Amino acid sequence: MNWYEKKNSFNLKDKVVNRAVNSLRKNKRIEQISFAAIAEELDVSIDDITSFYATTEDIFLQAQKKDWESLHRYWDKQIKKAKTPGDFKNAFEIFFERFVETLSKDADLRFELSCYLPECVKFRDKNRIKVKEKFTKLIKRGWPGKNEIVIQRQSELVTVLFYGFVDHIVHIPKNERSKILSDFRNMLNLHLQDRKFF
Repeated sequence: MNWYEKKNSFNLKDKVVNRAVNSLRKNKRIEQISFAAIAEELDVSIDDITSFYATTEDIFLQAQKKDWESLHRYWDKQIKKAKTPGDFKNAFEIFFERFVETLSKDADLRFELSCYLPECVKFRDKNRIKVKEKFTKLIKRGWPGKNEIVIQRQSELVTVLFYGFVDHIVHIPKNERSKILSDFRNMLNLHLQDRKFF
């Protein structure tokens, strides 16, 4: 597959996701999303869609995976570049910033599906473990001097707080997200710097 074909393939996949989201917003039921209707709207064959997606649930699962894979690639680059505690703290904070920046316009609906559709829930649970592992590494390197019990406790708490933050921020207007992000980051920093938690 050449560059042009890959670009068209990515564009079609994104269009299928957008159509599925629009359909879900209108009908409120995933059972009413059909490949036939999406194919007709996009003027493509059903085979074009099934070459990417096995089921309607798969549409949302692949979109969820794509978003997180992109986010992890970016985050991993920041972690790889980090050398000092300050660099690791920055990699910790930049993750939240990047997460909020890249939220799609339909982030609320995608989040709800990630907590509802069985395959999406499985991926979410698996990804949560991956996110926690990175929080653990960054807390250990960014705030040196903590023992392993404290690091594990703090990484667990940060993970719980992050997923609560996600549940909240996807449901608020885009122009209000930066203020909440700033407050959230400040709260985490205060917690991680508190000597009582060492």
